[in-house]
Amino acid sequence: MRILRFGAMTLLLSLCSSSGLASADDGPVALLPFQGAQAVKVRQNVQKGLAAAEVDVVALKRVTAVVKNTKGYAKQAAKLDASTLVKTRVRRAEGRWIGDTEVRNAKGQRIEKFRNTSSSLIRLSNRIVAALMKSGRMPVAGAVGAAAAAPKAEPEVPAPTQPRLVIRPFTGAQTGKIRGAAVRGLRSEPVEMLPNKQFAAKAKRMGVNLKSEGGHVAPASALAVSGLIDGDVLYEDRVWSAYIRLVDGDSAKVISQHYYDASTSAALAKSVQANIGSDFRKDIRKLGVDVPGAAVAAPIAAATPTRPQSISSKEIEKDERTPKAKPKRRKGDLPAAVDIEIDFRVVHRTFNYKDDIRGDLRDYKLTAGPGVGTKFQYFPGAHFTAGVGAQFGVDFEWERLFKIDSTRRDATTGQEQSFPTESQQFLIGLRWRYPKGRWEPSVVLGYGVHRFSFGLSGPPVPGEDNTAGVPSVKYEFVRLGGGFRVAIGKKELFILATSIAFRGTFAVGGIGTSLWFPEAKANGMDALLMMGFALPKGFEIRLSGDYRRYGFDLNPVPPDPPYVAGGALDQYFGGALGVAWRH
Repeated sequence: MRILRFGAMTLLLSLCSSSGLASADDGPVALLPFQGAQAVKVRQNVQKGLAAAEVDVVALKRVTAVVKNTKGYAKQAAKLDASTLVKTRVRRAEGRWIGDTEVRNAKGQRIEKFRNTSSSLIRLSNRIVAALMKSGRMPVAGAVGAAAAAPKAEPEVPAPTQPRLVIRPFTGAQTGKIRGAAVRGLRSEPVEMLPNKQFAAKAKRMGVNLKSEGGHVAPASALAVSGLIDGDVLYEDRVWSAYIRLVDGDSAKVISQHYYDASTSAALAKSVQANIGSDFRKDIRKLGVDVPGAAVAAPIAAATPTRPQSISSKEIEKDERTPKAKPKRRKGDLPAAVDIEIDFRVVHRTFNYKDDIRGDLRDYKLTAGPGVGTKFQYFPGAHFTAGVGAQFGVDFEWERLFKIDSTRRDATTGQEQSFPTESQQFLIGLRWRYPKGRWEPSVVLGYGVHRFSFGLSGPPVPGEDNTAGVPSVKYEFVRLGGGFRVAIGKKELFILATSIAFRGTFAVGGIGTSLWFPEAKANGMDALLMMGFALPKGFEIRLSGDYRRYGFDLNPVPPDPPYVAGGALDQYFGGALGVAWRH
C-alpha cells in the first residue's frame, strides 16, 4: 500500500514539474544583478537592448527584489516565471571593458557562456545583446508555444523613386573611415541608400552567399537595388589608395571604377568624400530605378533587369566594345609639386665692430632698403605619385635690393658724400619633406651667395677719400636647415610656416682682403616666419619676416695690421609681402 502511495505521489510531482517546466520554457528573460565595475549601467543598457528587440524581459526592480529574498537559480526562475536567467560580470583590463556572460535555464543549469570586449560600455552592452539574440534562447514578447516559432512576415519593400544603392563593406586598412567618407559623399546625390545590414539580412534569409560571384543578384532584385558600391583600400610605399567600384545590381558586371590616393588616410577620406559623387553620378543615372522583384534565389543567367530608364542597345554594344580605361590619379589627391612666390621686400641692415682698439673703423646702418625677391620649390615626382618619390625636390631663392645710395660726411671737408650700394642673394639646394595631414615638415641642404657692396663716390680727387669707409662683403656658404608648414582652420584657409638654418661660411668677400682683415672668419644663420591666406586656384597671399646674421672673428695680423678689431656682427632684418601659387 505504501509502495502504491509513493508511486502515485512521484507521478503527481513529475506531472506538476513537467507542467511547471513547460510554462517556464515559455516565460520571459530575467537579468540577474550584474557584478563588477559599471555593472548597473551595463545591465540597464542590455535590458533596453533586449526590449528594443521585442524580447519579453522581466522588470529589473522585480528581479532585484526576488534575488534579494530568494536563494538558488531554480527558485528565482520559478518566482519570476522566467525561462531564462542571464548574469554578467563586468571588468576593465588594459584599457578595455570585458563582459563574461552566463545564460541559465529554468532549472538553474548553465546552457551558454560567452565573453565580449569593447573600448566603451555602450558597445560592450550592444555586443552582449547581439550575443544573447544569436544564442536563440531569447523569447519574443507575446509569442507562445508554436506561435513563437512562426516566421515573422517580412515588411513589404517600397518601390524606390531614385536609384537605390548599397554601400558594401570595403576591404583593407582603415576601411571604416574610407567607407564612411563614401557614404557621406553620396548623401548629397540623387540616390537612395539601403543599409548594408538590411541587404545582408535579406541575403541570409534567401540562403545566398554574397561572397560568391553574382551572389548579390537575388537580394538586389528583391529589394530593388540598382547597384552596389564596394572598394579596396591599400597602404603601400607610404601611400594610401582606394579603388572604388560601382557594380550592377542585376549582374556581376563592374559599371565603373575610380582610383584615389593621398599621403595620409585622413587626406584619402577627404578626397573620396569630395569626389565620389561627381565621379559616379553619370553611371548611377544610367542604372536607373529598379522595382522590387520576387524574393527567390535565381541563377545569375536568369536575372533579367527591369528598368523604366533603360539604355539603348547601341549604347550597350558601345560600352561592351570599349576597353575599360585605366583609373587615373586625381591631381588634387597628390601633394603640391610647384610652389612659386614673388615678393616685395624691405631690408634693414646694421654692421657693428667689437673691440675697435684704434677707433678708426666706421659702423654702418641701412634704415630701409626696398627690393624684390622670388622663391621656387619644385618636386617633380609629385606629378605622378604621393609616395617617397614625391618628397624630394629643388629649392631656389633670389632677392635684390633696388639701387640705393649710402651716405657719409667727410671728416676733412665736412661735405656729405654718396656711395652707390647694391645687395643681392641667391640660394639653391635640395629639399626633402614629409607631408602628414595638414603638417609638412621639411629639411634643406644647399649653397648660397649673399653680397652687400659699396661703390665709389666719384672720380679720385687728391686729398679726398672717395670710398665708403665700410668694407663690402660677399658671403659664400653651405646652408643646412629645416622647418615646417601647417594649414590652420576648418577649411585650411590660413597657413603658418617657419624655418631656421645654419650658414657655414667659407668666403667673406672684400672684408677678408689685405686692405681690411685678411684672416677674417665668419659663420651665419637665418630664420623665417610666414603667415599666409589661401585663395582659389592654389593662390596664396603671404606676409613674412626674416632675420639673418653673420658673426666675425676678424683676427688682425700683427705686427702692423691695417685695422685692429676683435670681431664684428652683420645683421639683416627683412619683411616681405608677396603672392604665391602652389599646385
